[in-house]
Amino acid sequence: MISIDKIYKTVLMFTNSDIRGNVKPTDARLAINDVVNEIVEEYFYELNRLVNRENRGLVNGGYENLPDKIREKIQHFLKEDVVLTFATPYFNLPADYRYLESVWVNSVNEVEFCKSNQEFKLISNYKETQPKANTPIGLKVGNKLRIAPATVVSNVTISYLRKPLMANWTYTIVNGSELFNPSVGDFQDIDLHQSEENNVVVRTLKRFGINLKESDLYEATTNQETTDFNKENAS
Repeated sequence: MISIDKIYKTVLMFTNSDIRGNVKPTDARLAINDVVNEIVEEYFYELNRLVNRENRGLVNGGYENLPDKIREKIQHFLKEDVVLTFATPYFNLPADYRYLESVWVNSVNEVEFCKSNQEFKLISNYKETQPKANTPIGLKVGNKLRIAPATVVSNVTISYLRKPLMANWTYTIVNGSELFNPSVGDFQDIDLHQSEENNVVVRTLKRFGINLKESDLYEATTNQETTDFNKENAS
């Protein structure tokens, strides 16, 4: 997780001015969550690009293995062995589901997924290819799964990538100003790998018309931290 309070205060440091006005918590929340979804969706494109480079011998191993770093960020959203509920003729996917990783029957038989309803029906109807309990097939239909054979009505588990939690900088009003209050029930830090902190700030600032490089951000925040430290320790 990334501290939303730190991100929000950093964004305010760059955006709040007499000319621009003040960024409201609601505006910051919308911008930050838009950035989070953008970053997460880019992981899959970037991973595919890097794996292709890796296959051509253009990516180093060990700590410099970029595909593994992207996978680590994706794994932040992985939920394993979640039991699905059955409502004829479908299994319901979890509310926070985003992408399938794998589906299992009785924890030992992996479901082979079909690409279309036509394929699902053809495999199910031909005697030679009809699925059995130990060779199940599946079809994703909206936010549900259909699994064959029809005798499979329980003991189906799923591993999947969940949706990011909605970040929310919560506050109470004190003397007319918003004061950060993480004890409010719907408080939520930013649901990303810690390494994305500067990336979130830079992209959020772009939503408010400010273009910075990470090096500029680092210099500005370091200077601000030094100023704050000097103020706090002034005699």
